[in-house]
Amino acid sequence: MSKEKATNLQDGEDNEAPIELRDFLAEDSMKLDGLNDAIVGVDTKGYLVYDYHKIVDVFTKEPHGMEFEEAIEFTDFNVVGLDGNGNWTIMYNRENYV
Repeated sequence: MSKEKATNLQDGEDNEAPIELRDFLAEDSMKLDGLNDAIVGVDTKGYLVYDYHKIVDVFTKEPHGMEFEEAIEFTDFNVVGLDGNGNWTIMYNRENYV
């Protein structure tokens, strides 16, 4: 793994991209800080895939402790709003909308 890739895929010693996914990641793949619990896989381009509802769930737990509606607003503005330049994907789980 290149030094650049390692930097993009960790936000602390204990918060790297899951090891079982690293071999599948593109060189320019990026990781969202603190959202490992929301990672659900890797897309066909080699970018991490996050589940929108799992992201919201992360923000409702400690250390953030946001109310559900606040976590949705925060996720929409501060995570989805980042756009990621295509270097990660956020999926909306169909089960939550059917």
